[in-house]
Amino acid sequence: MKAVLMAGGFGTRIQPLTHSLPKPMVPVVNRPMMEHILERVRGAGIEEVVILLYYMPDAIRDHFGDGSRFGLRLRYVLPDEDFGTAGAVKCAETFLDETFLVLSGDVITDFDLGAITSFHKEKRTPVTITLTRVPNPLQFGVVITDADGRILRFLEKPGWGEVFSDTVNTGIYVLEPEVLARIPRGRPFDFSKDLFPSFLREEVPIYGMCAEGYWRDVGDPDAYRDAVADVLSGKVRLSFPGRRIETDGGELWVEDEGFVPPEGLRVRGRVVLGAGVEVGGAVELEDSVVGRGCRIGDGAVLASSVLWNEVRVGPGARLRRVVLCDRVWVGEAVRMEKGAVVAEGTEVGDRASFERDLMVWPDKKVEPGAVLSANLVWGDKWKKSVFEAGAVEGRTNIELSPEFAAKLGAAMGSILRPNTAILVGRDYLKASRMLKRAFLGGILSTGVDVHDVKMVPVPVTRYKLASFGEVAGVYFQQSPSDSRSTQIVFYDEAGNRIDTGVEKSIERIFFKENFRRVDHSEVGAILELSGIDAFYREGFLREIDADAVRARRFRVVVDLDNGTTGEYLPPLLNALGCRTVVLNAYPDERRLTRRMYDLDRILKQAEDIVGALHADLGFYISPGGQNLRLVDDRGRVRAEHEVLLLILRLLAMVEPEGARAFLPVTAPRVLDGLEPRLRITRGKTTSLRTSELHEYTFVSEAPGKYAFPRFLHAPDAMFAAAKILELLARAGVDASEVLDSLPPFTYERRQIPCPHELKGRVMRRMSEDSVDKEASFVDGVQVLLGDTSVLLLPDPYRPVLHLVVEGPDPAAVSRELAAYENKVRTWLAG
Repeated sequence: MKAVLMAGGFGTRIQPLTHSLPKPMVPVVNRPMMEHILERVRGAGIEEVVILLYYMPDAIRDHFGDGSRFGLRLRYVLPDEDFGTAGAVKCAETFLDETFLVLSGDVITDFDLGAITSFHKEKRTPVTITLTRVPNPLQFGVVITDADGRILRFLEKPGWGEVFSDTVNTGIYVLEPEVLARIPRGRPFDFSKDLFPSFLREEVPIYGMCAEGYWRDVGDPDAYRDAVADVLSGKVRLSFPGRRIETDGGELWVEDEGFVPPEGLRVRGRVVLGAGVEVGGAVELEDSVVGRGCRIGDGAVLASSVLWNEVRVGPGARLRRVVLCDRVWVGEAVRMEKGAVVAEGTEVGDRASFERDLMVWPDKKVEPGAVLSANLVWGDKWKKSVFEAGAVEGRTNIELSPEFAAKLGAAMGSILRPNTAILVGRDYLKASRMLKRAFLGGILSTGVDVHDVKMVPVPVTRYKLASFGEVAGVYFQQSPSDSRSTQIVFYDEAGNRIDTGVEKSIERIFFKENFRRVDHSEVGAILELSGIDAFYREGFLREIDADAVRARRFRVVVDLDNGTTGEYLPPLLNALGCRTVVLNAYPDERRLTRRMYDLDRILKQAEDIVGALHADLGFYISPGGQNLRLVDDRGRVRAEHEVLLLILRLLAMVEPEGARAFLPVTAPRVLDGLEPRLRITRGKTTSLRTSELHEYTFVSEAPGKYAFPRFLHAPDAMFAAAKILELLARAGVDASEVLDSLPPFTYERRQIPCPHELKGRVMRRMSEDSVDKEASFVDGVQVLLGDTSVLLLPDPYRPVLHLVVEGPDPAAVSRELAAYENKVRTWLAG
């Protein structure tokens, strides 16, 4: 048997540890991570290994050579491009003429590889995937097997809504050589996204083995520190270099044969010292690793820390949970007692201190006596990744500082062609304006132009992007969940949030600071776009049957919640002949800051005014213009799922050729099959291309977020409000009349607190509990129990699970809701 070692990753998320070396070469107890993997390969009786390179290949080749000093025969393959995991292995096809093992060179594990290969031979399968269970499965491929190990379902790097287990793919595979025939040559192809699903589609049995032992993907600096701590504590079985010396408080592993512990050295736990280390007097070392050629001054204290090579620690310094990369110099009496990651070549002056766990990028200089805080270095949020679902979010002027925004702009501009243009908009908060201006400086420095629409609702920005002129868009707004934070949302040329591939490209440049800098004569220009309101208004009215709305002369109450839509929606409703009462029309930063805690009061006020004025309808439009709530003609605030059903029934009533609707799985099913002219598809809008969205009459992205793709494929509460008026006018009905005519149904939704690290376990138990039931795994796990449906869906951002139960019988819904609440709480308890 042979082995293939994947060693080509960029290591973006673990920056700045990989600033000048590839991730497989990051040291763990003074040896590259990849060396520990090769040791396990050799222990399984495998002697020939093909190493797939891509990023910084010479660093790996120079260290390992032909493999003879490790008892191995090593071959190196360097693909021309990033062909994905399977595509890279295809490049090594000429060497793979027998069963082979595929591993990653950037994980820490003590799995018994021999047991895995034995399992593969026993099953006589073309593919065996090594599995393990983890608290947070989002970064991995989630897998479900039957009792015999046959893989039933597989999903690569899911969102929380797609998590149906905590059993994940470790990236360790055993493959037969005929599998390579399924992999196309010279184009990107992935094991998890492409190859393995092809076996499931063709019902070819492939197997998964849940391995015993330790496995950790060292994906970010925190994971690195935790992995080293696990090695030192004995949680993972790795060999230590050098010889062991027992001490009163623990044990010392030293590589120098002649090393003699200096007088006054105190050791607690397990400490590893590399070759050529010099330790001063009265030094305290606890659960730490010290690399080659380091010097530790008299009286220094080092706890739960990792020093790479040629590091200098001054007398009296106190370091805890610190990673110091190569050639870091730490002065006398420095205090880093709350953690730090300091990249290579950095100098920290005497008596400087770190107020909290911080990161310092390479070759920086911290002045003597300086106090480092979050305002001077990047905060914790940026340790794992910059982006989340196409957006960057952080506390204003802390994680999201002007310096950070400028670098983010330069990183984005560096992936775009010079002389192209991006569209930039914002809400009216001063913080959004400040960060936008800093961001623009970074963009312009790369030779990319900016079309600035200033303060504008989000749907208007996306409408302009969906038309023509720009290659991308960026919008700055207050965070929907935290008034102290700003959210920067990134869009592609069609007005969709950018995908993970674009995110990673921006992050890679951001962390490397490898920005494109154009000549002074090629710096980008800012064009302030005028007339965007008229452009939006023209398209808006073109897609509404204005004559039908005018004929009804609706009396409408609209609460704009002091947002950005005040200059847009009231004139549009006036043009449609509506008699409109507008509440909270003007921007007010103080009210916007309080708004997220006050929505119930705002809706109650709209309800009262609709009732008092005998209005035909009331609308609440969120400050950014994306979310819609409705008060019917009887003065009742209607639940979001009722508004969705209102739109669906109206479409079925007035569309002569029928309507197609794309809905989330949480949407009620009461109308399914009851309306012949209404075809409903359920899923996630993120799974559809823009062209596919345009095939639908109506799209609901989430509760309260509605889109009519003939106008705009993205949520637009302003257009949705006008469209509801048009549908009511064409149908000749009132909203309450339609809502009251719906078939009897009960719809219950609960939130159950659940830590992120337990979500995978709960969803696995839900999947196992559903094996003998009719179930769907489109988004979360949904079980059909006769006429009653039960959906369990993890929240993508908050530590909660959503439990949705629906059916025609209130007693059955109540019974299943209680039953599944109890099940979930039992699964949470263990």
